[in-house]
Amino acid sequence: MAAVMAPCAPLPDRTDGAEGVAATQVGAVVVTYNADPPHLERLLLALGNQVGRIVIVDNASVTVPDVTGSALASRVEVVRCEQNVGIAAAHNLGLQRLCEAGFTYGLLMDHDSLPLTGMVDNLLAADVALRKQGVRVGAVGPVTIDRRTKARSKFVKIRNGIVGRVDCADGEKWVEADFLISSGTLLRLDILQAVGWMNVGYFIDHVDTEWCLRALAAGYRIFGIRDALLDHSLGDRIVRVWFGRMREVPVHSPFRNYYIFRNTVVMLRNVPMPLAWKCALLYRLLQFLVFFVIGVGPRGVRARLMTKGIWHGLIGRTGKL
Repeated sequence: MAAVMAPCAPLPDRTDGAEGVAATQVGAVVVTYNADPPHLERLLLALGNQVGRIVIVDNASVTVPDVTGSALASRVEVVRCEQNVGIAAAHNLGLQRLCEAGFTYGLLMDHDSLPLTGMVDNLLAADVALRKQGVRVGAVGPVTIDRRTKARSKFVKIRNGIVGRVDCADGEKWVEADFLISSGTLLRLDILQAVGWMNVGYFIDHVDTEWCLRALAAGYRIFGIRDALLDHSLGDRIVRVWFGRMREVPVHSPFRNYYIFRNTVVMLRNVPMPLAWKCALLYRLLQFLVFFVIGVGPRGVRARLMTKGIWHGLIGRTGKL
């Protein structure tokens, strides 16, 4: 199936706090690319207990996920792309299906994540509560737990002019953030009419950051929810290094270095954001450049792809490498 977006019929502009919303009005979009079958089965079973429908968008995997024998088959739709169209286009395809089917919310999921018990209910409850307070919610997301290190993630937010990591204060159910990783993000589908769809030109990496920054620029707010938990792993492996403080750095393939550098430059050029975010993104690129060129092989390949990414970002070249 070609990844061509058709206009999604607008949903009503609801500002009533979404009273009476049930988890059955939430549909999940799971993007797969050569997913591990046993883990995918666990993911579908976990989601099946928390959402009303699951749309699998497969990015031209060697073996397409087969759900015909699953107890959830009647609530799972598999959309196969003829080629790898990237995470952003795959998300858009799945969200469009949910929009056309009349769902109220969309939950984005990676194929290697796992929602823990009650994750969707906790996200939905927080979204509803915030809307009742008159908050213009852009998206809500869970705390991620790295399955390798068991470390619980914090969220990222500008405070006192500096981009830093924040956590829920004692007794608080949520914390305001500037962006969420895509996996586990819950958004109400009508917001796509105001903020727009995921940027397909990014293909992969910073798709979530770019969309969240657009949502903030449009006047929406983003929240991390303390009691919503997601089992997740960033990168192929984790390396602990000292860079001002002890950090856990996810290590991806060299090609991901290209997309990270290119999309960061494109984002800096095209997306409205505070100066603090521009400084933070540039500083992060510098950290990555030093760390990956000096400490992670193949260093020459990584350096070449990062340089190419910077150049393509400057000339505005996007899409799949």
